[in-house]
Amino acid sequence: MYRLLVVDDEPIIVDGLIDLFSDPAHEPELELYWAYSAADALACLNATRIDIVLTDIEMPEMNGLALQKEINARWPRCKVIFLTGYNDFNYIQVSSRSGATDYVLKTEGDAQIVAAVKRAAAGLDEELAVRQLVRKAESQLSLALPLMQREFGLELLKGAEPAADPAAAGRTLKELNIPLAAGEPLYMIMGRIDSWRAEMSQSDKMLLMYAVHNIAEEYLSDSFRMFHIKYGQDRFVWLLQAKDGGAGAEDGTAGAAASAANPLRRLNGYLELAQSACTQYLRVPCSFVLVSEPFGWRQIAHKFDTLSFLFARGLGTRQEILLSDQQLVDAFREQHDGRVKMRSLQLLDEYLDKGQKAEFFELYRQFMELVEGESVSKTGVAVEIFYSMVSMFITYINRWGLMKTVTDRFNLNQLFNIGEHATWRETTARFEGLANLLFEETASENEKQTNDVIWKVQDYIRDNLGGDLSLTKLAELVYLSPSYLSKLYKQETGQSLKDSIIDARVQKAKELLLQREMKIHKIGRAVGFESAAYFTRCFKKMTQLSPQEFRDGKRVAAEALE
Repeated sequence: MYRLLVVDDEPIIVDGLIDLFSDPAHEPELELYWAYSAADALACLNATRIDIVLTDIEMPEMNGLALQKEINARWPRCKVIFLTGYNDFNYIQVSSRSGATDYVLKTEGDAQIVAAVKRAAAGLDEELAVRQLVRKAESQLSLALPLMQREFGLELLKGAEPAADPAAAGRTLKELNIPLAAGEPLYMIMGRIDSWRAEMSQSDKMLLMYAVHNIAEEYLSDSFRMFHIKYGQDRFVWLLQAKDGGAGAEDGTAGAAASAANPLRRLNGYLELAQSACTQYLRVPCSFVLVSEPFGWRQIAHKFDTLSFLFARGLGTRQEILLSDQQLVDAFREQHDGRVKMRSLQLLDEYLDKGQKAEFFELYRQFMELVEGESVSKTGVAVEIFYSMVSMFITYINRWGLMKTVTDRFNLNQLFNIGEHATWRETTARFEGLANLLFEETASENEKQTNDVIWKVQDYIRDNLGGDLSLTKLAELVYLSPSYLSKLYKQETGQSLKDSIIDARVQKAKELLLQREMKIHKIGRAVGFESAAYFTRCFKKMTQLSPQEFRDGKRVAAEALE
């Protein structure tokens, strides 16, 4: 829906045009505004966005050309159509140079005016067309690319899997300008800046982080393709692939490890050089931990956890370490299932927050099955999962203000005390019951908030039929954007706001028509119709009777009953 402002110092022309464009069958659908002077038009333009202005070019105090400059200053995308009684070529030239969309003579009739407005609306449609938005996005892609690459990398470290189709995964990597191949095995190096010089600013630290990456790339680029992911103040990850293809299956088999021995030896040797260069030239001590075998894309999060675990161990507190994950693979493997899949908790939190019930429970059941056996508190994984779930639920309950609702249904001390649960199956069932309650309550709250908005709008319409019922005014009333309110209202009621307003006005007009002392044209004005003709047209469309026929019919029916 576009907003049309009609401006003319002759009220009869303004009223006639408003009546013309008020026809419910008119395409495109318009929200109408009108002004009887340039000053009134400026007040309207200051109050709300206007998409199309149909204005007289000759007006006292400020003519159409001057008004157009003011329009362009406020709403540069607004289309201006000049309406005049003078077929003056100079006017046409000046208005065109100023950016006018169209020029229509008043003598050309309604059809030409309607056509000009339709052309203006079509121009707005074209400007908003997807192909233009895509072109603009492409022109800015180079600026956004580093951020997009980092977001993609962080998602991989969190456990996101690449597209199942290698071709689709390859297209994503190509679009993001990431120099890796979707079907080939990977190597991972985790790096850490061990300490910063005291005088360094935040920008200095960022520059040095990239300098470390550049030094490593200088040594490694002959043999490896690299993708750099910065994930902390002093941490980063490099994903690499051997340029000679290395070798390896998707799951990193023993054969793959054997054939990849040379790339791994090269990695170790180059990292020693990079570590030494960072200390010598940048005066920044760095530590590196690398994988001991190639692996598939689906194992990125697993390998990330493994290397993070190495940095968290005692050796990781020293400076300028250079380790392989082989030293702690066995110690880490026992803990891996519980630790890696703890990332599922973040997804559970997102599903709960977004009201995605089916997705939540599908992941929830997989998550809770990480604990083997019936015991609740005998394994570290069970205790970690239990209290992580408790933390997630408590945060959500407080965010939505649902503490009283939950305590009325659950004994929270019992629910959130691990010692109160005899078996893991009981724990799973109790948390599932709580999650169901939270989904029900938040869905009910969302529905209540939506209903409150609809009722408030409907009450205001009923109480202000003769006043300002523009979409802008109604949106301000409920603190929503006009476009969102329009969509929400149609979605919840099945009727557009415009039709709802007309319906309310006609219903009120029916009541007033039964009062014999009030004239029909005054009734139309009283309920908000801009002209008698528009009132008659809308009334007849809804009742199949003109206002006069409705009044006469009711009067005859009443007299017959007497």
